[in-house]
This record gives sequence, structure tokens and C-alpha cells, in this order.
Amino acid sequence: MSSDTAMSDGERTMRRSFRIRENAFIRYRKLNQQQMDDLLNARAIGQPSKFRNHAQLVNLEAKFREAFTLLGQAPAPVRDCLNALNDKINLLLEEQPERQEAMREMVKGSSYQCEIGATGIRFDCEEQLEEGQSLFIQVMLISDRHYLETTGVVRAERKPLNDDPMRPYGVGVEFIGLGEGETELLIKHLFQRESESLRMRRLKVD
Repeated sequence: MSSDTAMSDGERTMRRSFRIRENAFIRYRKLNQQQMDDLLNARAIGQPSKFRNHAQLVNLEAKFREAFTLLGQAPAPVRDCLNALNDKINLLLEEQPERQEAMREMVKGSSYQCEIGATGIRFDCEEQLEEGQSLFIQVMLISDRHYLETTGVVRAERKPLNDDPMRPYGVGVEFIGLGEGETELLIKHLFQRESESLRMRRLKVD
């Protein structure tokens, strides 16, 4: 896949607006303005925090994946070094205590269908959220346990995606503060999931 700098504005817009429906575990908590500012500032200035540590590791993973693409013809020792570093990053991601604890807590609930893209997510919830409400959101997609955590702002109320009396309110949330690396990984994941879904549908038709 070409790098973001080589794309036209139309291609970038298309990639960022692309959305899929996916089963996921979703958790959120409301933030006041001070809490929202603190989380965004911690990420911006590199202040240690659970939120910032996860974001940094994900961004590093994205950079290495991009390097694999750009250095496809590089000497074997260079590729081997990048592979080893990427494996190390993946191991650190998997072993993050906060991440593991969050994922364990999430799967105690029930999964349901959401609509997710690089710029936001639409999902159903138990309570009616007001437009402009700041949130801390954790999402784990069922397909391959792709895990995402970020801040967001409620932009609009929508009809529920699912017929679930326990979650009668639909909501659209815009991601705020999602890093470029995290955004790129999410976009690639969404296109990969859609490609796999199309392939499976073709197999059924054949």
C-alpha cells in the first residue's frame, strides 16, 4: 500500500471515511473537561500515563509496518533487524499489564455490532449521551482482538444498530487525539477485514 504522503487528497479522504460493521466489546467512561485536557496533554508532551504508553507502542508498531513496506528490497540483515524489533514491540503490547487487564475486563461483558472507521465509531449504549460529552473509549474487535483506546466526543444521537432492549440508545462518537500511527493501523485493519469478508462471500457464492 502506498504511503500517506504519496496519496491524493481524495484518496486520503476515502481511506479515512471508510467504515465497516464489526462485532466488538466496547467500554467507555465519561470525562469532564479537565480529565479530557489532562489525557490529551499527557499524550502531546510525552508525560507518562497508561493512555500515552499504549499510544506510543501502537504508533511504533505502525512505523515498523510502514518500514517493512518501504524496505522490501533492503538487504536481509536490515529486514531481519526490523522484524526482530517489530516482534519485540508486539510482545510489549501483549504484555502491557494495563492492556491485559482492560481486555480481561472487556470480555466479561457481551459483544455487539458497531460501525467503526478511522475518525469515529457508532455504537449502542444503555444511557442517552448528550452531544458534546467527552469520553474515554476502549474497543476490542472480535475478529482478531484488535484493541483500541482513545478519547472521543459525542457528535450525534443515532438510531440503534442492534435490536437490544438493554442498549436502546444509538450514539456517534468522533475520535479525538488518535495518533497518526494508530489511525493508519486502524485503517489497514478495516480494509483487511472488508477484503476478507468479500472473499468469504465470493467463496459462498462459488
